[in-house]
Amino acid sequence: EKQSITIPGSISTSVDICVLSQNVREQFSNAVVQAISGVLLSSFNNNSIVKIASVCGVGSGRRSLSSRNLQTQSWQIEYEVTQTFTCEVASCSSPADAARLSTIANQVSTIINDSLTSGQFAVMLRANISPSSGINQTILDCLVVWGTISEARTEVDGPRTGVFYPDWQYQSGTCLEDGNEPLYMKKNDVWLFSSLEGCCSRFYSGWNFNKCMNVRGSGLWFVDHMNEKCVTDCKDENGGTCGGLANPLSDRLYSDPKSCCESELAYRFKDLCEAESLQSNCYAGTGKFYSGGVGGGEYCVRDCDPASGDSTCGGLVEESYVMLHDSAEACCQAEYQWIDVELCTVRSNQTRLEKYWPDKTNSKCYKDSENPTVDLSVQIFDTASECCKVGIFWLSENECLSASGVTPEVTAGSSKFYVDWERMKCVKDCDGAAPCGGFAHWWEYLYESASACCVKLPQYDSVEECVFA
Repeated sequence: EKQSITIPGSISTSVDICVLSQNVREQFSNAVVQAISGVLLSSFNNNSIVKIASVCGVGSGRRSLSSRNLQTQSWQIEYEVTQTFTCEVASCSSPADAARLSTIANQVSTIINDSLTSGQFAVMLRANISPSSGINQTILDCLVVWGTISEARTEVDGPRTGVFYPDWQYQSGTCLEDGNEPLYMKKNDVWLFSSLEGCCSRFYSGWNFNKCMNVRGSGLWFVDHMNEKCVTDCKDENGGTCGGLANPLSDRLYSDPKSCCESELAYRFKDLCEAESLQSNCYAGTGKFYSGGVGGGEYCVRDCDPASGDSTCGGLVEESYVMLHDSAEACCQAEYQWIDVELCTVRSNQTRLEKYWPDKTNSKCYKDSENPTVDLSVQIFDTASECCKVGIFWLSENECLSASGVTPEVTAGSSKFYVDWERMKCVKDCDGAAPCGGFAHWWEYLYESASACCVKLPQYDSVEECVFA
């Protein structure tokens, strides 16, 4: 005799489809059906019938969003996989039939769980979502899927009674609907409820409520302190993000990994914590800037992975105390106040600075784009002339400019005169043949003319004798 076995399952994804339009949710649901059918195809040919039972808590026989509001489950999509087979005996009660049922249920469960863990399910789901769905392609490329498989049911199991009672006998932590309630419960309807939710609310309140409603896991998130991330409330063998069943006494449940990370792992940077919880390989950081001192650097770096090849990356931010800034300039102003903002900014952006800095040891100025300063505390100047005047003040401007290798056109000197006390002559402030005596030192007094200078050397009878020739 032909019989069918139905295996219920639930999945959620890193895309919050519940905030999307009805049309997009339908497209997503259809893609889930195609993905499940696809992963089962090689083992069951086309014999699998996949149906959606609910989407975002809304489905046949379910009240819209009631479960979500009560924080009892967070599965985006619940589905059913049905397989039909021929029993050995009409009652499907022979050992061979029981073995066949178990084999089919285990096969379906294993195939779907393996596809979720390996990422095959996500690949097939992405392939079946239309580009016109309105979901950002980058989000789809980084899609993460997790889920759980529930206990299989067959037609021979008999219809559900519609009456729920607390399972005190086997202490399963939930309410049963199998018609096997004890006699004392049958005689007093205070023990009996027409819905699982009502029974759980009465006998498994507080932290026990979630386990009662979801024996195989709610799909909600709780913290895994040992691994410093959040995991999904579903059995470990389901793979993916599943971290085992949540402890009803100690594990607080959250609707998404980000809110779990924010509340339970406040010391961790929430975006990275969320990505690690989702086991996503797509997280590339925020791209914002933070103090390189966190990792031993001397200027600001970007929140991204150096393995990407971007030299501005300082590594993914892991701790929540790290302050992020929208730009390198904003970061430098806040984090490196002792460094010239422009110098810090170009170092952070890995660009060139066409300005000058004073080398006080060698009494010259350098253009940073040609000879970058190692000492980031130096003062920066727009021009070589300004750098020499302020930064190398013990030399004359022209001496400094000459030592700095600035072109002669820029270092022609003032053409004024000063007294060269070694020569005891008046010389011209220029570099070259007489009457040039070299560039004047900063302490030299400059005279507008040779005659004005020669007043200081009265021993000469004429200006011609006084001036260096």
